[in-house]
Amino acid sequence: MEPSDKSRDSGGRFRPGNAGGPGRRPEQASEKLRRAVEEAISPDHLAAVMRRVLRQALEGNMTAVRILLERTCGRPAQAPTSGVSVSIDLPSLRSVADCTLAIDRLAQGICDGTVDREAAQVLLDVIQVRLKAIELSDLEGRLAELEEAAKSVELGPRRRGGRR
Repeated sequence: MEPSDKSRDSGGRFRPGNAGGPGRRPEQASEKLRRAVEEAISPDHLAAVMRRVLRQALEGNMTAVRILLERTCGRPAQAPTSGVSVSIDLPSLRSVADCTLAIDRLAQGICDGTVDREAAQVLLDVIQVRLKAIELSDLEGRLAELEEAAKSVELGPRRRGGRR
C-alpha cells in the first residue's frame, strides 16, 4: 500500500512524531446544521415559544413546568448519594435461610423506622443478587451430579425405528 500522505507509513499508521492526524475539518455537517438553525430562529421566535410554554405550564402541563423551570432557573443539581450506615444486624448471606432471615430483619427495621426506604432498596437488591448466586451455584452442583450419574448409565444397542 502506497501512502498518500507522508505522515503515514506503508501500513496506513501514523509515523513516529506525528501528533495523531490533521484533526476535525472546520466545516463539518453538524456545524453547518447548527448555524442554519441559529440563523432561522430569531429572538422573537424564542420569546413566542417561551410564552406558549409558560401558558401550558400555568394550565397544569407538568412537562411545560419542567421545561420552563430548567430554562429559567437551571437544572437542579443531583442530590448527592450519601453512604449513610444502617444500624441493622444482617447475617452473612451464605444460604437461602440466611437471605430469608436478612429480609425479615430488614422488614423489621423498616417497620421500626431504623432503615429508610433508599437504604432498604439497596439492601434488598444485594440480597436478591446473593440469592440468585446461591441458586445458580446449587443448579451448577446438581447439573454436575446428573452429568456424573449419566456417565455410569449404559445404553443398549439401538433398534430399528429409533427405539431401544
